[in-house]
Amino acid sequence: MASAVPPGFELTGLTDPYSVQFGPVYIDRDTSRLGFRVEEKHLNPVGTCHGGAISTFADMQIMLANEGVGTSAGHTPTISLTVDYLAPPPLGAWVVADVEIVKRTRTLIFTQALIHADGDQLVARTTGIYRYLPPRDS
Repeated sequence: MASAVPPGFELTGLTDPYSVQFGPVYIDRDTSRLGFRVEEKHLNPVGTCHGGAISTFADMQIMLANEGVGTSAGHTPTISLTVDYLAPPPLGAWVVADVEIVKRTRTLIFTQALIHADGDQLVARTTGIYRYLPPRDS
């Protein structure tokens, strides 16, 4: 079944309006991967996944470094996001970001990811720098 989610992935649980509009997005914390299925809402005028959708998905890689992302306690604003687009995934493709946490400091988190479609098509290479804001005491 083309719409099946591979084993190990579960819904991210993001509930903010922007993520809900984009999603669903899935996470596999054991393998440091994120995934989503390319739907009609992700397409550009030529019928492939829009670069903006890939960029949005790439910006979600911080979820693997900060479990509280998507909540006010785990807000981790993006400082820099670089996306090198290599190929557009087609409608129905299962897109996966293999995320690596490169470095953490007291205030910053550095990430990188390779994004593939349907297992073997390299779609994008990304790097991100995020500001770490520790949860406030209540």
